[in-house]
Amino acid sequence: MPKKKVKKIRGTRTCGYGKHKEHRGAGHRGGRGNAGAWKHKKIKYHRLAELGLYEYGKHGFVRPKSIDKRYLNEKSVKSTLKRLLDEGKIDEYIYKYLSSRTELNVGDLDVIADRLVSSGLAEKINGLYKIDLEALGYSKLLGAGKVTKAIEVKVPEATEKAIEKIKAAGGNVVA
Repeated sequence: MPKKKVKKIRGTRTCGYGKHKEHRGAGHRGGRGNAGAWKHKKIKYHRLAELGLYEYGKHGFVRPKSIDKRYLNEKSVKSTLKRLLDEGKIDEYIYKYLSSRTELNVGDLDVIADRLVSSGLAEKINGLYKIDLEALGYSKLLGAGKVTKAIEVKVPEATEKAIEKIKAAGGNVVA
C-alpha cells in the first residue's frame, strides 16, 4: 500500500509549499485587496491617487429605496398587475410581459395591444386601440420601439419621442 501524502511530508519544514513563510493566506503579498493602503503600501497608493486611479476612504452615496422614484414606480406597477391577475382581468402572459418592464415603451404597447383588447383592458374602435396605462399602474410612456398600429394612450407623462411615434402611426396621447 502506498504512503499517504500526510505521512510522506511529516518531518519536513515546508510540507510541500516551498519557502517556510508561504501558504499562510495573504501574508506574503501584504494582505488582500487594498489592505495596507495607509500603512506599508502607502507610497504605491499615494502615486495611484495622484494619477486618479485610487480614492482614499469612503465615497459615494446610495439613495434609500424608500424615496427612489423608479423603485416606487416598479412597486406600484407590480402590485397593480398582481391585483389584476388575481381578479382574472389579465392572463399569465400579459402579467409576465408587463411585470418584466417597469417602464413601458411604445414598442411594447404595439406588441401587446391585441392581448389587452381580448382581456378587456383596452378597446378597439374603427382600427384605433384605446389603452389606459394608468389602470395598469404605469405613470410614464417611453419612446423606444416601432409603432405599426394606431393607438390612443391615456398616460400622465410621455416623452416627446413617444408622442411623435404614436402620432406618426395615426394615434394620439391623452394626458
